Amino acid sequence: MKIHNVIIYILATIGVATLFYFLVYKVADDNTYDAQTFYATITDQSDTTFTVKGMEVNDINFRGNFSFGVSEETELVWRYTAIECSDLEVGDNISITFTGDITETDPAGISEVLRLQLLDDEK
Repeated sequence: MKIHNVIIYILATIGVATLFYFLVYKVADDNTYDAQTFYATITDQSDTTFTVKGMEVNDINFRGNFSFGVSEETELVWRYTAIECSDLEVGDNISITFTGDITETDPAGISEVLRLQLLDDEK
């Protein structure tokens, strides 16, 4: 009778672990597909608000003008090193990773910027 209980316990543990694995994998997978990245040049900056022009290397949907704000949750990096908004200047090339919708205004509005990466060789 004890071996029977041990086998049931092992099978239940494997089943629960498998269930959690797929639930976590599905959530992580969904978040990955929601985020998008494109390249742009900063055309205007006011503290934590930026206006950018998408580069020609982007998909046609990301070649226009965009506006967005940077929050405390936004990661700002240059060569794997954290930077501040004040380190970014008009004319800098950046990559923008974001989630959510883009408003159909001019410039288009991005609501949730996850990461800004300075692409220039020198800071």
